[in-house]
Amino acid sequence: MILTVFLSDNQQLLTEVPITPETLCKYVVEFCKEAGESGCHLAEVWRGKGMSLLAHTVH
Repeated sequence: MILTVFLSDNQQLLTEVPITPETLCKYVVEFCKEAGESGCHLAEVWRGKGMSLLAHTVH
């Protein structure tokens, strides 16, 4: 399965992440963040409302 991840709030920059049932949220964040980037989080957005999927920010 492929998960589309928007890398910014404006939804213009995105990447597609291959996932399996064993994939954890933190793996998706690690896949998407750039080297040296900190303070990343994964959020689900549905009908304009966001909800964090990670209890802790990945550094």
